[in-house]
Amino acid sequence: MSVDIDFLIRSIISLLVITAAFDPIKIIFFNQAIAEPKRDRIPSAVKVAFYILIVLGGAAIIGRQFLDIIGINLDAFSAVGGLIIALMGFEMLYGGGTSKAQGNDVRDKGPEEGDALLIPLTLPLIAGPGAITTTITIAAQGDSILSIAVALTGVCVVALSAFISFAWLGDFIGRARPETVVLMARLGGLLLATIGTQMMLNGLRSFLS
Repeated sequence: MSVDIDFLIRSIISLLVITAAFDPIKIIFFNQAIAEPKRDRIPSAVKVAFYILIVLGGAAIIGRQFLDIIGINLDAFSAVGGLIIALMGFEMLYGGGTSKAQGNDVRDKGPEEGDALLIPLTLPLIAGPGAITTTITIAAQGDSILSIAVALTGVCVVALSAFISFAWLGDFIGRARPETVVLMARLGGLLLATIGTQMMLNGLRSFLS
């Protein structure tokens, strides 16, 4: 058994784009959610990274088994999951921001009472339904062990990126101009739409073969 490097790279890019841990809006939300000076951001950033690992890591490990238990064909789920990812990409491409499935409607409300780093920052702004669907779709493709390993690798990269973003790059990224944010979102949407379409076609081909 060997890992398909192209599949690994596509998976990591998909998860990075759909979670958008470097989104300035998420960074601003993070800053609002913690009443700590800059030097104390690291513990909170570790907490967010841990939440991401639990949510998306759990989806990668048990998502495929859950589909088997309820009798959903893995190839069909990959096709539908790819379609959802592609539609989210098109929404980002034409809207210039994150999709509704990733909490675009709630991120402007600001932190609420309770652990705002978990809800709504991690869920749904970072590891929302779109990211969970993407993770399960990746884990459901091809060889079970390798696909799950690829999905977990992508999740670890996302968690690390979120930690770096919130712990050290917050001020720099948070000062990005609105035009730059929109451009980044559109480019990410184009990548996501392309990757989602490819996943959908691969799932359809496997399902029909």
